[in-house]
Amino acid sequence: MYNVANFSLGKKLKFYRKAIHKTMLEVGEELHKSKATISKYESGEIIPDTITLLELCNCLNISLDELFSIEKTKNINYNFLNPFDSNKLYIYYYTDKKLILSIIDIYQENDILKCKFYNGIKNIDAYKKCCYYYEGVLEASKTTAYFSFNNNYSSNNMLEKVEIVLNISGSKEKALHKGLILGLTPNLLPIVKKIILSTYNIENIHKYDKFLTFSKEDIKKIHSEGALIIENKNYDEFFFND
Repeated sequence: MYNVANFSLGKKLKFYRKAIHKTMLEVGEELHKSKATISKYESGEIIPDTITLLELCNCLNISLDELFSIEKTKNINYNFLNPFDSNKLYIYYYTDKKLILSIIDIYQENDILKCKFYNGIKNIDAYKKCCYYYEGVLEASKTTAYFSFNNNYSSNNMLEKVEIVLNISGSKEKALHKGLILGLTPNLLPIVKKIILSTYNIENIHKYDKFLTFSKEDIKKIHSEGALIIENKNYDEFFFND
């Protein structure tokens, strides 16, 4: 059945428009409508007719299914904003040449995907007993995910925050995603590390060490471009069988 109790067409139109970095003016020009009309669609003041909805889907590169969710069970459907098809994510990165495993739990609260970040896990079966604990939110499109966390329980450092950003790879099964984690060292120095994010625990993670460490090629790119860009262009590198 269609979920009409939580009907949020305007919010979804706005979300998918921003996900592809289009302005209301650009959408209006493609649909031969004014910016004000597009604004009214997104605010819910006006409900688009059927033909206009189809035109909006073409403009935003989405299907009608992504605008009108169907509830088959009483369970919450997270697929609208969560691009990983899993509510538990595994994060891997190196600190002082030691591999660190962390877990992110995702849950929905109203129209927001909230997250709990258990950073530094020693026992995966008791992962909530971690070295550092953060709470935050996930914002995502089909190709990019951005996590923003705060340690609200830290009395020593109000700037104890963590940001995770990554491109979403094209693998449909057991996908690995390369990205970056940004935070502060214990002496408050900004630090950036490479990470791998997965929807399952990777027992043979060391075979992907080249994605978790900075190569000479990475250093050359940073020197020449003045930036570090993590790309997931070669999707085939993530197709494998354990």
